[in-house]
Amino acid sequence: MRGAQVKETAVTIPNAVMMIEHYNRLGRLLQNHVPVTLEVNIETKFTGDHEHGFDTVAEIPGTDPKLKDQVVMVGGHLDSWISGTGATDNGAGSVVAMEAVRILKALGVKPRRTIRIALWSGEEQGLYGSQGYVKQHFGTFAEPEHPEPASVPGFMRQRGKLTTTREWETLDGYFNLDNGTGMVRGVYTQENTAIAPIFRQWIAPLKDLGVTTISLRNTGGTDHLSYDAVGLPGFQFIQDPMDYETRTHHSNMDTYDRLHPYDLEQAAVVEAIFLYNTSEREAMLPRKPFPHPEKEREMTAPIPGIYPGAVAKPDSK
Repeated sequence: MRGAQVKETAVTIPNAVMMIEHYNRLGRLLQNHVPVTLEVNIETKFTGDHEHGFDTVAEIPGTDPKLKDQVVMVGGHLDSWISGTGATDNGAGSVVAMEAVRILKALGVKPRRTIRIALWSGEEQGLYGSQGYVKQHFGTFAEPEHPEPASVPGFMRQRGKLTTTREWETLDGYFNLDNGTGMVRGVYTQENTAIAPIFRQWIAPLKDLGVTTISLRNTGGTDHLSYDAVGLPGFQFIQDPMDYETRTHHSNMDTYDRLHPYDLEQAAVVEAIFLYNTSEREAMLPRKPFPHPEKEREMTAPIPGIYPGAVAKPDSK
């Protein structure tokens, strides 16, 4: 790292990934008090003053004059960890999102609302792609009055006031798949209790595909959190675990050989159905109570289908 400028926020401890069998062997030796010496040769360099997030976005335009400006989104992330090719994390989620949209196009569906697909970059570094998109299109947080040290993880830091955009009012929902190649078994509501009965109706016809579970819990670690953070409906599907956590996740085993085509086909069908159902509802999906009472936009008139009595001040443009 000689000659390179190191940011105060940079992780200066070298990171390496090894096969779990090798790691566990080292662990067993240490547990049995056998001295272990490990030699690692790591070459690294900084590639620029800052890192960008690049997103690939496409859409099927809505056809209902009253609803076409409202948007239903689906996505996955294209970037992967350093030691594999990222087939299950998250090539699987990306190809499922593309296949779901392809299914709708092949069926000649004319959705009432616009259906938009976004494939993110920078998820592994901190949701950079989706957070950048949300910041640009939906809302931004001001710096808190008393900023916390850079050593505090981003998800634990206090935030200032949230300023939202007009697009924030028209984003109906975002669906994400990022837990490997396994079949979809249900969906997390991200503690949005009002949406559980709606999702329960949607999965009722999908029992023969193995989709039966509605979880009120939230789940983290991927791009739907960028939406949830600003009060927008963002959801992650529940999947069969397969060998995702035990073998492929962030390892050199994360290759094409670990993908299961039938499972991915099932996931694409489920995702396509969720997109279509969302696009065709008369009302927008219910949102959780807004978590930021300091929200800066003045409330002057009702926003239909979002919050009863809550409205946003029209843009000055």
